[in-house]
Amino acid sequence: MSTIDRYLATAMLGATGLIMLVLLGLAAFINFVGQVDNVGEGSYTLLNALGFVALNLPQQAYEMLPVAALLGALLGLGALASNSELIVLRASGVSIWRLARTVAITGGALMLLAAALGELIAPPAEQYAKRFRAQQLHKQLSFTGGQSGWVKDGNVIVNIGAALSGAEDGGVRIYRFDDDGRIASVGTAASAEVSASQNWLLGDYRESSFSAAGVATRNERLATQRSDLNPDLLRLSVVDVDQLSGRRLARYVSYLEHNQLNSERYKIALWARVASVVSVFMMAMLALPFVFGSLRTSGAGTRLVVGVLFGVAYYLASKTLASSGAVYGLNPVLTAFLPTLVLAVITLLMMVRLR
Repeated sequence: MSTIDRYLATAMLGATGLIMLVLLGLAAFINFVGQVDNVGEGSYTLLNALGFVALNLPQQAYEMLPVAALLGALLGLGALASNSELIVLRASGVSIWRLARTVAITGGALMLLAAALGELIAPPAEQYAKRFRAQQLHKQLSFTGGQSGWVKDGNVIVNIGAALSGAEDGGVRIYRFDDDGRIASVGTAASAEVSASQNWLLGDYRESSFSAAGVATRNERLATQRSDLNPDLLRLSVVDVDQLSGRRLARYVSYLEHNQLNSERYKIALWARVASVVSVFMMAMLALPFVFGSLRTSGAGTRLVVGVLFGVAYYLASKTLASSGAVYGLNPVLTAFLPTLVLAVITLLMMVRLR
């Protein structure tokens, strides 16, 4: 890497790091305020709340990195443009496409960082945070074997270990006992969601009931189970896409399809992960035509506003398409990648217009 490459990359990465610190600081403060009400409940302390907030930071960094890459590139390159350093580089014979190569290398590094956060760091950290918080708040929740969680609800014992450990088979296991302490039934569900009335919606539910007459079985594609458990405990049984790496999410999609269950939402989430990583690269590239174009003489405040507007527009478009894609049965790949493709087209057109 040449001196020019290192100089431009340092400016971009430094500004991106500063933006990320500011965004994470705001996110941590908001998250901490949301935890304050729970301090003192069970054995949940102020230190526990701070730990919970800290463990959620990698996931928030992963979600914010596309916007941070755009803002960082705008501010870093914009500062060089304001000081006429980019003009000097152009006058010395460095072409726009030569500068674009440097920006692409830096964007690629940020893209690899996003992939590492999304695959290796954020999912296990958020899993542990969710599990630790639930254990401190709810005394009726206990753990065995390091992963499996057990909750007693009257004559019912529920195993929620699969969701807590991030396993791709998800779901819950429900054991019911009679008044004499004898097991009455055992039920398993391939997937679980929480309804608006705070009941379980169990997908591919299978139950075996034991009586003096023998064993009776029943299978239901979607079963509703009432429970007096705290809603937070019910949600522990739900497979959260944010707590699964891309590999685990792909295996979970395969598992749902193998059991003929609806997997569209998880397919969209899987491809959205890939699109989110690619968008980090595209956001960094988008800054270059802006800096050499309409924002060449603008101040840092203007660049920041433009970056925030583009970032918010991309975020809203991604979330809206992801939500509507599952509802209307849209193609998961197109639904996830459409905002990123639009971003790529805009960037390419703006680059071609530069002289």
